[in-house]
Amino acid sequence: MQENVAEIQINVDPKYHRHFVARRGQVLREIGDEYGGVTISFPRNGSDSSVVTIKGAKNCVDGAKQRIEAIVEDLEQQVTIPCVIPQKHHRSLMGPKGVKVQAITSKFDVAIKFPERPQQASPTSPTAPVYEYSDATLVNGDTELANGDEHKPKPTDIINITGRKENCEKAKAALEEMVPITKDVSVPFDYHRFIIGKKGDGIRQLMQTHDVNIAIPPAEQQSDTVTVVGTAACVEKAVEALMEKVRELDQEQEDKKLRSFTEELHVDPKHHPKIIGRRGAVITKIRSEFDVNIQFPDRNSEEQDKIVIQGYEDKVMGAKEAIEKLVQELEDQITIDVKIDSRVHSRLIGGKGKAIRKIMEEFKVDIRFPRTEDPDPNMIFITGLEDNCYECKDHLLNLEEEYLQDTLEAEHMQQYMKPPSRKDTKPQAPDPGFFVRDAPWNKAPDTTNTTDFPSISASNSAPTKTPSWGPKR
Repeated sequence: MQENVAEIQINVDPKYHRHFVARRGQVLREIGDEYGGVTISFPRNGSDSSVVTIKGAKNCVDGAKQRIEAIVEDLEQQVTIPCVIPQKHHRSLMGPKGVKVQAITSKFDVAIKFPERPQQASPTSPTAPVYEYSDATLVNGDTELANGDEHKPKPTDIINITGRKENCEKAKAALEEMVPITKDVSVPFDYHRFIIGKKGDGIRQLMQTHDVNIAIPPAEQQSDTVTVVGTAACVEKAVEALMEKVRELDQEQEDKKLRSFTEELHVDPKHHPKIIGRRGAVITKIRSEFDVNIQFPDRNSEEQDKIVIQGYEDKVMGAKEAIEKLVQELEDQITIDVKIDSRVHSRLIGGKGKAIRKIMEEFKVDIRFPRTEDPDPNMIFITGLEDNCYECKDHLLNLEEEYLQDTLEAEHMQQYMKPPSRKDTKPQAPDPGFFVRDAPWNKAPDTTNTTDFPSISASNSAPTKTPSWGPKR
């Protein structure tokens, strides 16, 4: 076993030792796990020695050595560059718990060191710590940040990025892209309430979707300026979303103007019920067909004949023509009367009016039956076009004849279906039964009559009295 174990030493500049032993020797543990559990020993902290000892299997020791040398070579090529960003934006660059800056360090394999925060007013407060984020904690000496310009940046605005030069440049660009910018957008004041939405849902959704802050001026200012704050990319998308919303609102306003075309129509109020129809069926059909709003006058209105139609101009004119055509048909209508026996009225009407409605729809007329207070209970009025009215009249007369015949037959049959107790309620004498005139039993027989009873009259002696039982006395 001892023959397979090797121990070698390599030289590593002490300024790079910290990289290997930082974070409880995480880099060393990773190398040991990768190369068969080799043992890597660095000099103690504070020592100027550069000797690093590697002990383990021969093949593993060589691999670990090459890995350490590759890391050192990589560290030697690393630089530190400044990134000047106003200190007020540093908190937003870090993000919650530093997640944003940590994402950059992981992506570009760099270390990012934020400056100290400005000291607070309290003289006893300690100096704020330095915020440093990296995948590899590196020290590569101080870097001269000043370039001789009189506008030297403030130390609190300088962020140091350490890593390979090309990676540092990419990380710097990523940080600069994350710097919040402010952009003012012109949005008509009348649209602000639509952008804000109900209980602020609209503006809140915009801010969450695009990761920006949107400030809308107070209503009392009536300002058209909306301020968007966020990263350049996010602000650009948020502004585009706002402009799209403005375009939608512009279209809605334009559409609203087009839909506000109004036309007035004067129609005799007596025709209004017919234009409205039963349960509003006629007017609802016109509204739906032309997609317009039709308003009839209120009861207290001074102009009882005015009907107002509102909508798109072409639709309004179409609805107007439809109503005018309907009015013309109503004015061309006549009313005729016809006498129909009141006994068949209920049958003409039918259950829930179904029968009479069917007749009215068939002949396109209106049929009105007499009321209780009308002088003639048999008079029915038919309203419609002349030909339709007379055709309906003939149809009703035919039905009357048919129904009346059924009624008379029913009344006639009813006479035979009444119970006997309902025929005559007067008291009646007893039935004498079968009677034979001059019958011999109509009077008591005369036994003395020799003609009727010859044998009885031939005997003149009285009948012998039968003695009682027992001895004679």
